[in-house]
Amino acid sequence: MVAGLISCTSEYFTHQEETAASVPMQFDIKVAGNTDTKATKESWAKGDKIYVFFNGLATKYLVLTYNGSTWSNASGGGTLQTSDFSKLSTKTLTAVHFPVAVDVAYADNQFFFTKGGKPVYNYYLFQSGKSYEVSGTTVSATLSMGKPDGMAQFHVAGIQSSVANYTFGCSKVKPVACKSVGTDGAIIEDVLQAGARLSGIADSDGAIFAGRLTKPGVSTDYTFTLATDSKIYTMNRTGKTLTAGKMYNFSSTYYWSSTDASSLYVDLGLSVLWANGNLGATSNTEYGSYFAWGELQSKKNNNFDWDHYYFGGSPTKYNENDNIYTLQPEDDAAYAALGGKFRMPTRTEWAELCNTDNCNWEWKTNYNGSGKNGFLVTSKKANYTSKSIFLPAAGKSSVTSSQGSYCYYWSSSLESSGSYRVTNAYATCAYYENNTIQAYPIRDERYYGLSIRPVRVK
Repeated sequence: MVAGLISCTSEYFTHQEETAASVPMQFDIKVAGNTDTKATKESWAKGDKIYVFFNGLATKYLVLTYNGSTWSNASGGGTLQTSDFSKLSTKTLTAVHFPVAVDVAYADNQFFFTKGGKPVYNYYLFQSGKSYEVSGTTVSATLSMGKPDGMAQFHVAGIQSSVANYTFGCSKVKPVACKSVGTDGAIIEDVLQAGARLSGIADSDGAIFAGRLTKPGVSTDYTFTLATDSKIYTMNRTGKTLTAGKMYNFSSTYYWSSTDASSLYVDLGLSVLWANGNLGATSNTEYGSYFAWGELQSKKNNNFDWDHYYFGGSPTKYNENDNIYTLQPEDDAAYAALGGKFRMPTRTEWAELCNTDNCNWEWKTNYNGSGKNGFLVTSKKANYTSKSIFLPAAGKSSVTSSQGSYCYYWSSSLESSGSYRVTNAYATCAYYENNTIQAYPIRDERYYGLSIRPVRVK
């Protein structure tokens, strides 16, 4: 009888403990906030969300939503319960705010954030290592959201209704995304090359673009571009010092210098439209700039070698493991410079241009008195026989003897097989020798500095 009572009592208390452990937590999370804290032109807006992750806790998190006056909260990834917090020895949290709605997924001890399957390359706000208190079934804390180091914002007036049609670029601004938050509270960023184009976030009177400054607090020259499919807008600022953490306001596109995209290309009747000059050139006979494959900036001091290659001597991207065989837009120098529908040509598109059934290739010396040699490429397609482009023989940046004799141009296509895949990309080489025109695809090591001739998608 006594043994039976003891057994029942033991079961009773175990049941009570399990019941207590399953009690949902309550949250008293306050958010300090004003225009400086949120780092936008406005205070917190209705519908804004802050994602709160309790360091050491996997799968589950808290979502705070602003209703215009107060913050409500709801669990994500499952109901947060007292048992979740009883096993946490360290009481700190990490909070993140995004300017757009994001999807949150958990894997490998990290919470990942995406919109449309991609990270959000715009501003984000965060607080990490913030202590909180647990009293009974209530968690309480006050958040003061801050800006990531080096980030600045650029507000362009008057384009809020069509912001999706615009991309923003500056060679001294890097797009940054908050890629994930680890269960240890560490924030993992995804940082693109300086100059990669940014999408904007609409606000009440324009759009906001954001990224990390490469030269914060240093006086330098800035060139900003806004691009649509039909226009490229440019604004130059000479000797300006930009400060991280601030927003810079630009007038509407009416006050920017503009170029019609149609003035930059020639229709040869082929699958793509070919630019009428090299990237970085101001005329169709100039050599323009030299680029390593996949890099957005030309190099100073001719530092074209593996030691100075953006992706490294053992490439961190476009390697044997990632199954990427064509440059992505964020690593395409033509798209970075021109935006819209411009990009680098593929190996196949170069082959189409080099096909003598499609175009006539004629070697020119001192073309139009420019002092430059190269090929005049004229369409053979019906209704396009009056259309042509000139490819100056810029050679390779590091091989001066090739200048004036060889046309080396990058494609966007990576070598697809064998050991060459890690080190080589496809280019096109064209030259005139022994009264014979030679034009063919070649492999070249990615760090070489070659010319780029953009194309535009029809």
